[in-house]
Amino acid sequence: MKETTEEEVLKVMRHDNKRLDEALDELDALRANMRKAGEMITGAVIRYRKEKLKKKSLKDAEEENEFAELDDYLTREEIRNCYGYDMITEAEMDRLFYLRDLREEMKKKKQSAVYEDAVTKMLHQAANAIEDIYRDRKEELEEIEFNAMSEARRRAQVINESRNGFLHI
Repeated sequence: MKETTEEEVLKVMRHDNKRLDEALDELDALRANMRKAGEMITGAVIRYRKEKLKKKSLKDAEEENEFAELDDYLTREEIRNCYGYDMITEAEMDRLFYLRDLREEMKKKKQSAVYEDAVTKMLHQAANAIEDIYRDRKEELEEIEFNAMSEARRRAQVINESRNGFLHI
């Protein structure tokens, strides 16, 4: 014989208790709306950052390339070879090494940087405010859900035990 699950008992409890049904429906809707609002805000932040970074990269491309003289040297070895053939001085080699290291460091910083400004901070605050505004009601509804699930679990256990006891007589 199939055991009765707590979900089945909860379904009956919801059918019998209109307030419980409404509270659990409200909780489901609240969770869905909060998730959707969070997704919308996250999407807005992503679109905004992409737009700002695109503008910034276009602006950077228009500016004069401060590392243009490194275009002639693909590797550190090529710089060393030019020094070895007396094409550049030791001081020039050191300066080119410094420029190359600086360029690599700037590339790493750009890759790991996240665009953050007042607008993105406001959007994050809005997401946090949504959570704060609805926290109390969500907690109340979650408590109702927890109590209902506990009761459903208890009832399912009693039903299953009574069935098992009846069958073993």
